Amino acid sequence: MTSESNVVLMTKEKTTAELVSSALGSSHRHVLAGVCKDFSELRHHLSRTAAQAVVVDIDPYAAPVMRDLSLLVTANPETRVVIVSGSWSEQLMLEAMQAGARHFLRKSSVAEELDEVLERLLCEAAKDVMLGGIIPVFSAGGGCGATTVAVNLANELRLASSEPVLAIDLDTCYGTLADYLGIKGQYGIADVLHRNGVIDKDLVQSIAYGYMEDFHVLLSPAGINGRETVPLQFDNLSKTLEVCKQVYGYTVLDAPRIPRSVALSLAAMSRFVLIVFQLTVKDLKTTRSLVSFLSQNGVPSDRVIPLANRVRKRGPLVRMEDSRKVLGLDSVARIRNDWRSAMKSLNRGLPLARVAGWSGLRRDYRKLAARIHNCTMENNGKVSR
Repeated sequence: MTSESNVVLMTKEKTTAELVSSALGSSHRHVLAGVCKDFSELRHHLSRTAAQAVVVDIDPYAAPVMRDLSLLVTANPETRVVIVSGSWSEQLMLEAMQAGARHFLRKSSVAEELDEVLERLLCEAAKDVMLGGIIPVFSAGGGCGATTVAVNLANELRLASSEPVLAIDLDTCYGTLADYLGIKGQYGIADVLHRNGVIDKDLVQSIAYGYMEDFHVLLSPAGINGRETVPLQFDNLSKTLEVCKQVYGYTVLDAPRIPRSVALSLAAMSRFVLIVFQLTVKDLKTTRSLVSFLSQNGVPSDRVIPLANRVRKRGPLVRMEDSRKVLGLDSVARIRNDWRSAMKSLNRGLPLARVAGWSGLRRDYRKLAARIHNCTMENNGKVSR
């Protein structure tokens, strides 16, 4: 690689820290950007500073480290993990690979091999072709317009990327995605998540409703007439979304009422996370709590986009600059208040681009989609199926 890459080490041993520091110090390709004693420190470090690789010392207790390592890898899929240990066994290496590590290295080999191992892993990462992006849309409160955001963001990403998109409705209370788009389908996301057999792209495409040729929808059980509304089983959600990435340029999830554990799992595998709120004290408190929760569990802050919806020029209860201070973030996106255009879209069952293409409201969604798509292109190369 031609440029230096940041490497973070997790160890409680001074000798291991000195060993890794010496190995990287002799190279001009990798920089030791930090040393953390445990996963709590490591997650905090990764939430604030990007690292291309993490070296994890599993001594002296391998089992608990492996469990935490799996969560770390899920939350930071682009970061390559190298395990170092004073001992080696086939079983130990297998457990490390299952947890998501890319290489297992004995401490006796660190001085000679670590630099070359990192170089190979990071070169492979640079060549990876990223597939479709997952974008969950969370809600800070009922009625804040998250479904409107999900529908129009999905459509604008379709137009910006020229790739097919999928919208998934995870709202089992109301299932308003069907009503918004005027869809009457028989099957939906529950038929995928509750499946005992293989989940593949043929299954997803056959169940998804073809709203447009390149805009598909997986309905909530609540959005299917005559269908009993049952709680969704989320065990297969990650597997389903990995399949979606093979088929669609972007998958946008309307996810207003899901457990925080599921929200974290979604955020861990997502390009960006949107949290929709209105400029009220209640919504800001909820948004701040969710932003803090994601950050504390290793989701980088630059992947979280708080989105103030229905912003008025005059008379908001909370100003935009105040919301940024409350959330502790430099950037908060906004969507203007345009009741007339929004109602026109809703009443006709069409995205804003089809019924109010020249409205300021639609321009806001285009701007948001462009921000997401451009960052995706810059960071990961062209979205490809």
